[in-house]
Amino acid sequence: MPVLVDDRYQKGLIVARRDFTKDLWSIRIRPSDPFPFRAGQYATLGVELEDRVLERPYSIVSAPEEPELELFIELIPGGALTPHLHRLGEGQTVWLRRRPKGLFLRQPPAADLIHLFCATVTGVAPFASFLRQLVRRSQSEGGAVPRILLLQGASHADEFGYLEEMERMSRDLPGFRYVPTVSRPWDEPGWEGEVGRAEDVLRKHADDFGVAPGQGMVYLCGHPGMIAGGRALMRRRGLQDKEILEEQYWPEGKEPTGSDT
Repeated sequence: MPVLVDDRYQKGLIVARRDFTKDLWSIRIRPSDPFPFRAGQYATLGVELEDRVLERPYSIVSAPEEPELELFIELIPGGALTPHLHRLGEGQTVWLRRRPKGLFLRQPPAADLIHLFCATVTGVAPFASFLRQLVRRSQSEGGAVPRILLLQGASHADEFGYLEEMERMSRDLPGFRYVPTVSRPWDEPGWEGEVGRAEDVLRKHADDFGVAPGQGMVYLCGHPGMIAGGRALMRRRGLQDKEILEEQYWPEGKEPTGSDT
């Protein structure tokens, strides 16, 4: 065993895999030891390659109450890690850092505010985690549920890995609305939903949902271009920096090739 695989890591067993497209898939991992986390945090996942562990952070889809970790992953052509992860299936193992990280949703959305979640493709992960937790708590404890709009952008409809789950939540969870939007509708003759990039339709749905300065929070996660555009739009709308939280999956101006995120 390489020296780098020490007590900072634990093993994780892949117990399920689901492929959405040729380069988008989810896996469920059963950690060998407890892995407590908060909705919105990420797990650092790694594979053992020769004399080192190659690792990257991935936002967690599963709710903290679930016994397994679910991750939504995109294959990066020429990436350092995802080609290795893409070859793994049920029954195989990975390495997990024992501690989760991330402060994206460090303060749970308040029930007296309006919240706009905006994501691109796998950026839906932290929002799905929070929403799953919210559903569980509303069913068991009741009480006020914050008003939440989730706007998710993708090039094609098959990239919405959790489309059915989000649509079901929008029917069952009071105050929650889900809006998927595709940016290449000419490839989707059967698509009847919103069209355009997420940042292009953000203002329309923010207005319709009542997001306003002092009355709401905006959370942006995923592609840095969407985040930059969304932030600028919301600032022009009058929201302050403290009302706009963001988590981008790679540095602005740098495409994720050769080094995964």
